[in-house]
Amino acid sequence: MKSVKIMLLGISMMLFAAVLTLDPAASLGGAEFIILFIGLITSIIGFFSGDAKH
Repeated sequence: MKSVKIMLLGISMMLFAAVLTLDPAASLGGAEFIILFIGLITSIIGFFSGDAKH
C-alpha cells in the first residue's frame, strides 16, 4: 500500500505542476517543469518499489 501512496503523491505533484503551467497568472520561471519532473520520478519510484509481503 505504501507504493500506491508514493505513486499518488507523484501524480498529484504532476497535476499541480500542470495547473501552474496552464495558468497564465502564475509564472515561476520554469520551476513548474522541475516540479513536473520530480513528480514523474516519484511516480516511477513508487511503481518499482514493492511492498513487503508478511
